[in-house]
Amino acid sequence: MSKVISFINLKGGVGKTTLLVATAEVLAAQYKKKVLVIDLDPQTNATVLLISQDKWSKANENNKTIHQLFLDNIENTKAFDINESIIKNVSNIGGGIENLDILPSSIDLIDICDDVSWLNKEKNSISILKNELKNLKKEYDYILVDCPPNLGAITMCGIYLSQYYIIPVIADRLSTYGLSQVIKKINKKSREIKRIDKDYSIEGLGVIINRFRNNKPYTTIKEALSIQSNNGDIPKLFNTVIGNRSIISNLSNFDESKNTIKGKYEREFNTINSFVKEIMERC
Repeated sequence: MSKVISFINLKGGVGKTTLLVATAEVLAAQYKKKVLVIDLDPQTNATVLLISQDKWSKANENNKTIHQLFLDNIENTKAFDINESIIKNVSNIGGGIENLDILPSSIDLIDICDDVSWLNKEKNSISILKNELKNLKKEYDYILVDCPPNLGAITMCGIYLSQYYIIPVIADRLSTYGLSQVIKKINKKSREIKRIDKDYSIEGLGVIINRFRNNKPYTTIKEALSIQSNNGDIPKLFNTVIGNRSIISNLSNFDESKNTIKGKYEREFNTINSFVKEIMERC
């Protein structure tokens, strides 16, 4: 059965999506795990890091993105087919990684976010994504969900699907303030979900410090996060820390093809590999 992990933070600019993509590529290429990325973010950053703009446009025009799944629920149509919508063997490494697939997002999600009622008792909208993936979960070792920087209805569909969540943060005051907010809100929403599904549970797999600078105030805030982690106030910090100038934090161009996973991440491969090993151990 799949390990389903949401990557989430309510603050943008923390490198959440690039970190998820790097994790997915290393899991698939280095460890031969079968991985599905689900892009729930209307910004579609995970999507365009893993497939070309042309391939995305074709999927979007043919109703083969996550947008159509939610639109069907709103309009009571049946245009979405998950088996046709998942794009196989994605990535700009070696022409695509055999074990890595994506369910792409669409900017059109922006138009329908307010129409998705995640606790609509009549339709039980929170279950849309979970029900759709019910028969596919056994096919994947890991499903990684890229959540938008909010806890709206679509994000909660991803949280309901997940067993774990990871919060990437930058060791600055704004980012760490947002950390406590996202934990409180996930806990609150989790209690609400348990009212309709008593078997539901989700665990904070950890907090990963990204774009770290080895000077003050970053070092001071990192120490404060460590204390909070040891006290159980936040999910456990990952031992891996990703530097500010890391290639991992600055991926942006699918068109720059690479031959191998180590060729793509160069000197930073050991860093992301360390993070991925910690994820597998904690799961």
